[in-house]
Parts: sequence; structure tokens; C-alpha cells
Amino acid sequence: MTKEIMMKKDFSSLSLWILLFSLFFCPFAFSAEVSMFGGGEIDTRGQGFSYLGVDLTEPIGKGFSLAARVTPNYLTYKYRSGGRLIRAHSPGIYAVGGVKLSWDKATIGLFGGTEYRYTNLTPDVRNADIRGPTFAGLIQGELYYQPFRATDLSLYGSYSGTDGFFYEKAKIKRQITNLNYKKPNNIHIGLEQFYGRNPDFNMIGGGPFLEFYH
Repeated sequence: MTKEIMMKKDFSSLSLWILLFSLFFCPFAFSAEVSMFGGGEIDTRGQGFSYLGVDLTEPIGKGFSLAARVTPNYLTYKYRSGGRLIRAHSPGIYAVGGVKLSWDKATIGLFGGTEYRYTNLTPDVRNADIRGPTFAGLIQGELYYQPFRATDLSLYGSYSGTDGFFYEKAKIKRQITNLNYKKPNNIHIGLEQFYGRNPDFNMIGGGPFLEFYH
């Protein structure tokens, strides 16, 4: 067994233990906060990453919560192999558990878990490193900060052992409706930057966005 394979197995096992620990000790009663989240990016080459997930958060004490997430996602990218242009379509799903720490105007989240992904290549490359079904560990981190009222800064990063995929996103947004918080719905406008890569490709982009929050 090579050192690389052993490291992947150790990484997957560690992430799985983090997930199981979080789920076992999190009393997901009816008091838990349930929310949905989603998003997606695409660059000028038609490469992109999109996701839609559910977050379940249980407050344990002041400024401390346990959380779990399940997130289907879809990754598509292009690269060249042997003079041919290869298109990869890679649906996946991950489950993670972790903690959220909050104080003043900031929140930090740390998560670990596992991801399943199936990568289809067109045309097929049978000796490709990233191809077919993969199952491995996943780690995530996020930071939210509110420097001013109705203005939010956020930074998110993740790494998946299924295909060595690293993903990062930074956003700044401003709430423009429901400033008195008397209604359940808010609209935000802002700017975002994103970056993603695995051994076969990389993508980077940014621009304005419109966000609806309920």
C-alpha cells in the first residue's frame, strides 16, 4: 500500500469520526434550527460548481452550537489529455457534522464528514486519476462577520479527498429590504469571489449577486 493511499484512508477515517461524533452527541430535538442554503458559480469556460443543502443546528450553550449538513452538489470542468478536450460531469453528495462558535458580530464554523462523487468523462479516459465513483473525507471551514448593521462579510473553504477538490468563496453583501426585520424575507445585493481546483483543472471568478433570504 502506497503512502498516498494510506494518507487518503487516514483522512477519510478522521473525517468520518468527526461526523459520527457530532451526530451522536447532537440532541436534534424540535428546538433545532433548520435552514436551507444553495448557490452556484460558472466561469467563462463553462466550468462550475453548484449545491443545495440542509443545515440542522442545535444550540448547546452561549455562543456554542452543534450542527449537521447534507448537501447534494454538481461539479463540471474541462481539461486536455493526450491532445483531446475532456469534459467532466461530477455529481456528488456530502454529509458533515461540526461546531459553530459565535461571539459579538462573528461566527466560525468547523465541519468534517464524508463525500460520495461519481465523475463521468467525455470522451472517456480509462487511466484518468479522477474517474467513476469515489468516496472519501471532506473538511470545511467558514467565517461570518458583520462590521456594520445590515452588512455582512463571509469566507468559506472546503477540501474533498474524493478528487482533491479545493473550493473557496468570499462575499460582501448589503441588506436592502426589511431593515426593521418585521417581515420574514430579506433581499441582499453584493459582490463575491470564488476559486476552485483539483489536479485536472482550476477556475476563478467574481462579480455582483442578488440574494433572497427567508
